[in-house]
Amino acid sequence: MAEYDLVCDACHEPLATEDAVISWTARDGAESGFALTHAAHAPAGATEKLAVRGVVSPNGYLRFVNERVGSRIADTEPLRAILSALAPFVMRPDNPTEMDSMRAASFGARLGVKPGTQPSALAGGAQEKQEGGK
Repeated sequence: MAEYDLVCDACHEPLATEDAVISWTARDGAESGFALTHAAHAPAGATEKLAVRGVVSPNGYLRFVNERVGSRIADTEPLRAILSALAPFVMRPDNPTEMDSMRAASFGARLGVKPGTQPSALAGGAQEKQEGGK
């Protein structure tokens, strides 16, 4: 694995930003059980899910962090690990996901997926069909 590869908390296999979700349980004003997994491996008991492809942009990352500020979080370590794992994807100026997102958005394609590439097998089942173009 490369230095900045994401790893699924469930299967411990490499994780692409297009396949990844952050899931957690929100109950009575508290949040717990944060996990970074493939969409297919998200914990069944999670009440909240967020696609990572929306969190790896600077604005998406800041929105996710700001939504956690002030929340009661039972165990902060899993959340800290997720934020640390995603930070290199957000902070690097040559972030391939950010560049692909801008390029893809310019012609209506899916964010985080390079034009002309097929999504992985895990992400393939979780995608909704979208009409591209103008």
